Amino acid sequence: MKYSKYMIYALLILSTCSLLQCKDEQKEKVKAGVDKAKEKVANVKQGVSKLKEHARELPDKLIRDRQAKQLLSLNDEEFEQLTEDHLHEMQRYDDALARLLADVSAQGELFPNGDKSKDFKALKPGQRKAIREYYATFLDYMRALDGVKQSWQSFGKINPLTHKERHSRAFLLSYTAWLIQYRYGLMFIDAIIPNMPFETFLDEASLEFGIPEKSFAQMKLQIVQVKSVTRFLGSHQYFKTQQAALDGAQCDESPRCKWAREKIAAYHDFAKGQLKERAAIQFSYNAYDIVRDMAFETWFPLQSGVAEWMGDTKVKRLHNHLITDEQIVEMRAKMKPGDIIVARKNWYLSNIGLPGFWPHAELYLGAPGQLDLYFADADLEKSIPQLKNKTLSDYLSATYPEAWAAYVARPDHHGEQHEVIESMSEGVVFSSLERAAGADYVGVLRARRGKVEQAQAIIKSFKYWGRPYDFNFDFLTDSSIVCTELVYKAWEKSKTHEGLDIPLVEIMGRKTLPANEYVRYFAMELAKPEKDRQLDFVYFLDGKERIKGAVVSSPEEFAVSCTRPKWDVVQE
Repeated sequence: MKYSKYMIYALLILSTCSLLQCKDEQKEKVKAGVDKAKEKVANVKQGVSKLKEHARELPDKLIRDRQAKQLLSLNDEEFEQLTEDHLHEMQRYDDALARLLADVSAQGELFPNGDKSKDFKALKPGQRKAIREYYATFLDYMRALDGVKQSWQSFGKINPLTHKERHSRAFLLSYTAWLIQYRYGLMFIDAIIPNMPFETFLDEASLEFGIPEKSFAQMKLQIVQVKSVTRFLGSHQYFKTQQAALDGAQCDESPRCKWAREKIAAYHDFAKGQLKERAAIQFSYNAYDIVRDMAFETWFPLQSGVAEWMGDTKVKRLHNHLITDEQIVEMRAKMKPGDIIVARKNWYLSNIGLPGFWPHAELYLGAPGQLDLYFADADLEKSIPQLKNKTLSDYLSATYPEAWAAYVARPDHHGEQHEVIESMSEGVVFSSLERAAGADYVGVLRARRGKVEQAQAIIKSFKYWGRPYDFNFDFLTDSSIVCTELVYKAWEKSKTHEGLDIPLVEIMGRKTLPANEYVRYFAMELAKPEKDRQLDFVYFLDGKERIKGAVVSSPEEFAVSCTRPKWDVVQE
């Protein structure tokens, strides 16, 4: 502690008085001076502490001010589209978390689920890996909800009198995201505690799985601390005051907006029951002050400002991306039918729940009018009996008439041709290359196979058109298809198709192949002689947030991209 000069003088006087046996009243005066000096020091320290706290809060305030301006700058159509997009995201995350927690509950050999006697030390290495896979996937969805939550955290800065409908919508989305986190956070905690070895294990950092140190302790704090329980109670009271504004905005005319209101009611009742069992609800609150002063902040910050940046970008960019249409045109010139595309959008990871930097994969077909031209010099009939006396387009249109009609149709008012088949949340669909590669990072790989194998891959892909998206990421079923599963099955090796022999990986007990594995496999093959490789590099557009654009990059840089952290969204 640093003392003022007056305090030092007082201490010297006190010491001198003791030596000279000063009178008692003189000693008392000196002691009073010392106490007063100590009080001044304490006040100064308190003032410095408040200044530091204010300095920490200032960036958050500036972020919310900027986001509020961005939300208000959107026209009505853009604002509606943004809310619908984010409600759609939350529906997916909510469904996925429900399935995940059901799996956790059923995994008695892995998780305590209330069993205090479970011996964690007896678990085998493979079981420990499986536990981390479940936990990493759980964190994945929770972080995705962080991103949505942060997009709308500025609701308190939107005047509820002059912009009541936008204020109510912004609050609805941020509150829904937070409440989904709260509900499933409670459920996950119940699956782990009371079991200190498990808690200690989950709090360990794991670079492989993207698990930060003390993440489980951080989540527990977000759930059970007094501030969070206060927010839980006060926010629901404030939500009640917004019902009229939501009704005025015709919220229930949108199935997704109606879904959000229903989830809020159900999850509030669930969480309230859980908290009552814990005797956590014992205090009063002021609803408006709570929601005004306590924004629904990030739960799992991986690096400074990431969730805030994600939320800001979701609003500011809408459907824009770092890769330009001109760059896509240049990339198209290098591509051939059957090429494998991997893509990533920083602000919306289309395949949350699987590990790795690259979340999405697609199959390039080429434009309908160019398909037969490309295969004109290939003797397809000799190797593919069903093409006897038929061109590839003749066969596809006759065998898969609905899929062919969708392929040759114009997708939108821009008149962009369909050139890609991919599995999205809407199911297996055809897309233009502008849409499919409209991202922040895109890489293209080519199977080292001839035109016959390329044609076979395209034929097999048409078989899956129209099938729903597989949110279970299970490659052993064909009734629903995840994005990488479509690419995998199009190029799957068989007796009549040389295809690709890329091994599946097991994640949470399911055989699957994340998009990141294609890049990892390509990187691994670089060490092999060229004749033994299955994949060739075609193109890489590497996003650069700092320059708000993308650059053409090298095969070597593409190879190491699979090692980038999944949530490192601010790559240099």
